Amino acid sequence: MNRLTSYICLLCAALLAGCAGYKLGPVQKTAYRSIAIPMFKNHTLKPQMEAQVTNAIIKRLHTDGSLAVKSVDDADVILRGEIVRYGRETLRGQRLDTTVPTEMRLTIHARIEVYDRVTGVVVLPATTVTGSADTFLGADQQSAELQALPLIAEDLARKAVSLLVERW
Repeated sequence: MNRLTSYICLLCAALLAGCAGYKLGPVQKTAYRSIAIPMFKNHTLKPQMEAQVTNAIIKRLHTDGSLAVKSVDDADVILRGEIVRYGRETLRGQRLDTTVPTEMRLTIHARIEVYDRVTGVVVLPATTVTGSADTFLGADQQSAELQALPLIAEDLARKAVSLLVERW
């Protein structure tokens, strides 16, 4: 009985010692803990993209947890973003008429820049980030594009947040 108790205590001590260096929170130590993300500007003719992209980046930052999303008045840095291009690329055409697309790659190109709220110093210079998604077209191309828009915004947000978090 005494030997079994010794083994259990030794096992518990080994397990606790293995977790001694573990801690929650961001891996990198930076001077910036919070970020503000005002609504992106949309310089394309495609409506509703600015809200989709802004919300996708905010959601991604909440999921990542490295930077807290705050208001412009309370944040350490501010991300300024603008959607500069919306693109369509035909991946596959109809069998008998290849000029009529059946599958397309849709892309959103956004330029992002991060600067310190207090000093105005640019932390991340203007960088273009691209999000894309492939979609099959049925009878209605517009509906297919609207359904793909959240997927494109999520892809762009994943790349933008990765750039923000890993750069610092």
